[in-house]
Amino acid sequence: MKKFHLVTYRDWSFKKKLLVIISALLTAIVIFISFFSYILYSDNFTRQTVNQTQEIIEQVAINVDTYLDELFRLNLSPYYNDTIMEELEDEYNTHSFDLYRKRSIENFLASVMILPRSEILRVYILTDNYLYSYTRTPYDMGDYNNYKDTDWYKQAIKSSTPVFVPNHPEKIYGDKPTRIFSIAQRIRSKEDNSKVLAVIKVDANYSGIKTICDKVQLKEKGSLFILDANKNIVYENNKLEQKDLIDNLNFSEYKNDGSYPQTIDSKKYLINVATLKTTGFKVIAVNSYEELTRTARMIRNLIILLAFICLLLAVMALFLFVQRFLKPLFKIVHLMKQVQEGNLSVQVEIENNDEIGYLADSFNHMIRQIREILDRNTQLVKEIYESRYLQKEAQYNILCSQIKPHFLYNTLNTISLLIKCRDYNGAILSIEKLSFFLRGIMNTDKIIPLSAELDIVDSYLGIQQARFGDNLSYLIDISGQFKTFMLPALTLQPIVENAVIHGCEEKRGKSFIHIYSTSDADCLRIHVTDNGAGIEENTLKELLQKLSPEYMSKEEVKENTSLPESIGLINVNKRIKLKYGEEYGLDIVSFPLEGTHVTINLPYPEK
Repeated sequence: MKKFHLVTYRDWSFKKKLLVIISALLTAIVIFISFFSYILYSDNFTRQTVNQTQEIIEQVAINVDTYLDELFRLNLSPYYNDTIMEELEDEYNTHSFDLYRKRSIENFLASVMILPRSEILRVYILTDNYLYSYTRTPYDMGDYNNYKDTDWYKQAIKSSTPVFVPNHPEKIYGDKPTRIFSIAQRIRSKEDNSKVLAVIKVDANYSGIKTICDKVQLKEKGSLFILDANKNIVYENNKLEQKDLIDNLNFSEYKNDGSYPQTIDSKKYLINVATLKTTGFKVIAVNSYEELTRTARMIRNLIILLAFICLLLAVMALFLFVQRFLKPLFKIVHLMKQVQEGNLSVQVEIENNDEIGYLADSFNHMIRQIREILDRNTQLVKEIYESRYLQKEAQYNILCSQIKPHFLYNTLNTISLLIKCRDYNGAILSIEKLSFFLRGIMNTDKIIPLSAELDIVDSYLGIQQARFGDNLSYLIDISGQFKTFMLPALTLQPIVENAVIHGCEEKRGKSFIHIYSTSDADCLRIHVTDNGAGIEENTLKELLQKLSPEYMSKEEVKENTSLPESIGLINVNKRIKLKYGEEYGLDIVSFPLEGTHVTINLPYPEK
């Protein structure tokens, strides 16, 4: 069964993380700016539209008020005709005078109707006893015979202001009623203002108001209404799908002029209200919020489209930029994988001086340091190996040279002679020194104190002194402060051995070996001097060459047999240099027939 590995964010490449994060950030910014711009634009556009609509309906209200005010001024026309006023005040009643008065007043009313106001249908002057009229219609008003009992007549008699008779149906041109409105106002005597002479009444249809309102350019989904005080429709132009809109309006909230939001059947509308000062009519504009924001939505969609096109271009540019910008970094990663596989010869070409260039330079520097460290470690391992090899080789050489048959034969023969001479103490001392010497050289694979090395040397010289007798004497004069100094085993013994074998054995007469120490601020020096046969000049020159740092490797030393007696010195010299550094090692000064002076240079103990 296959196992699916869920790749988490931490497993993404740096390039993918950078692209995803920046793309997400750009997308969020684009969405935020688009949404915020749409909200601001939509709100601002809606506010402007609402304010513009409010201004329009307020202007409609002003125009209708002006229109009605002109109709109201028609009621004042009798005051400008003295003849009509005199005839209304004259109480003389005869049949002929009544006919004359009727003809005169109705002619006056006809002249009023001559004005280019086609919406004016009928004009009446009504007194308590007479009714004068002029009409453009075949029908008179419905209250023709009982006008004195109507409310509007009674109100007009008592009111000093015009009485507006709101929307009401009457027969005008046919049997089908037409909705009209009327304006009635009392006519008072010029001589006595308290005396009411008559009531003038004007009937008009709504064509004048319709003409004014039809000039208003409604939006595609908008409507305009004029309602009277009883919520009757005076004018209607409805382009909305909601035909019974008026029945759903909440008129209780429209106490003041302004705009009101309202939701009807889950659809949001904006209601603008303006009130006519003359009649209290309400001019109401209803606009669908959806229609008001249609332009804003179109612009929003266009902005979103353009934004996402720009976003796509930005992401593409970002991809190319990241690809180019991170190319040196990817190259460094690729080279790091090669380094991980063991290839330390790689180098990054530095193309820029920015942070990535600094990283590339640091990478190159790190590789160089790693190579140097590895080279040093390799050299150190080699030196440690050589040191241990030389240590073992020294131990092996000492064992071979000291435990060889003639050494044991000479030592045992010396002990035998001491016993025969009944020098039991000397024999016992020689046996103890031999035992100590053999035990010392058997533990030469470690670092030991200088005092332990001196004990081995003392045992060796004691054995040789028992053999040579008075012909060999020695003095070990090492300062006590240096005896705790740690050094590789068999550092001093091979040099003393050379002094005995190549110095004393080849010389006739007495030999003296002096071992002492000197020091300065940086170096501890152990000196081994003898007054033996010394070393020939050519031999010494060859030996010093082999002690130099440029000398051949230990394999070459082993193969070279021209100076077999120098192997111990070369071994000691190389071990000291490997242990403490090239500035330390052996110095040899020798003169034929005068002796040899070997100096062992070691670091000062405090260093």
